Amino acid sequence: MNVAVIGMQFGDEGKGKIVDYLASDFDIIARYCGGSNAGHTVVIENKKFKLHLVPSGALRGKIGVLGNGMVIDLQVLREELRELKDAGFEPKIIISSRAHVVTPLHKEMEALEEKVRNIGTTRRGIGPAYETKVKRVGIRIIDLFNQDALTKKLRLISTLWHLDKSNEEIENIAKELSSLGKEFKENVKDTELWLNQAISAGKSVLFEGAQGTMLDVDFGTYPFVTSSNTNSLGLFPGLGIPPKYLDKVIGVAKAYTTRVGEGPFPTEIHGELADMLRNKGNEYGATTGRPRRIGWLDLPVLRYSKLINGIEEIAITKIDVLQNLREIQVGVKYSCKGESFEYPPPFLESCKPVYESLDGWSSMDDEEFQRYLRFIEENISVKIKIVSYGAEREKTMRL
Repeated sequence: MNVAVIGMQFGDEGKGKIVDYLASDFDIIARYCGGSNAGHTVVIENKKFKLHLVPSGALRGKIGVLGNGMVIDLQVLREELRELKDAGFEPKIIISSRAHVVTPLHKEMEALEEKVRNIGTTRRGIGPAYETKVKRVGIRIIDLFNQDALTKKLRLISTLWHLDKSNEEIENIAKELSSLGKEFKENVKDTELWLNQAISAGKSVLFEGAQGTMLDVDFGTYPFVTSSNTNSLGLFPGLGIPPKYLDKVIGVAKAYTTRVGEGPFPTEIHGELADMLRNKGNEYGATTGRPRRIGWLDLPVLRYSKLINGIEEIAITKIDVLQNLREIQVGVKYSCKGESFEYPPPFLESCKPVYESLDGWSSMDDEEFQRYLRFIEENISVKIKIVSYGAEREKTMRL
């Protein structure tokens, strides 16, 4: 069976832990979108590992595929692999020859763009790397093995975006990228061929998403989104496999909601309660360290994610963060311009949540805890099958 694990909210739902938890049942872990702007945290024996490019399941000794839909910063990948090796792990990774490369030019482009408009990016060059890809001037992994052609492409990017780079600067960047390419040459494959052949031979694949559905470039809170298709639809072009090879989609949602950066956030809360939940849940970005915005659970967002992704079951995370609250609010629908909506409309910034209140719980044995889970299931018509109540692997239970 081949399964996708998809974030249902604004990212940071705990996908890394769920992928790591499930990975032992699969042969291959394949990631299909995003770059080092993603941060997946896995805790093993009280040691915390923050993964940005290496698929989370690679810590289980599985083969990790970095798909063609990703944009890859090889410097970050090299450092990540070095840190994992120092910790006793030897991740087995395969990199798509068609994946695009994040270069120093892309990071400079993003820094300049953020001065003009504040989207709240990670400034890791991810958006500009996708921008050069769709403009048909991007640099792919395979391009790193022809330094003369690589230099010309870098010069073209510099010219088109008015970066005013000297020939010497461009040549130095080309040399650095070529050197990185040589380091990873043995890992580079035509992964669309390799992955299709592996599945045909009976290998099972766990597809790992990055960010969350509401940050999808098409279906998220545009323009406050990432630059790729983060939902389950993105895995087909992002890996080069047909839909027939996807058997199940598991959605991952926090028991509440968080968001990093700018953009609409209907159920956002402020003040002491938000600060308490942020600190209790350690809600600081794995990639940037930025404090996350905090909000109550947003059921319209979960309904929408279920619809878009074809989600058949849910893993709910950080349920322990809500423990010992006397009362919990849940956003059940929106009021937008005098109309009622059960799904997020394209003009989400004009919407206010309509809440229902539920009693809190002091233990997961309490009836109120079970009622919270049932309330979610009944409102979005999907069963919760996994509950995570802490960062460690063992703090997970199947229902």
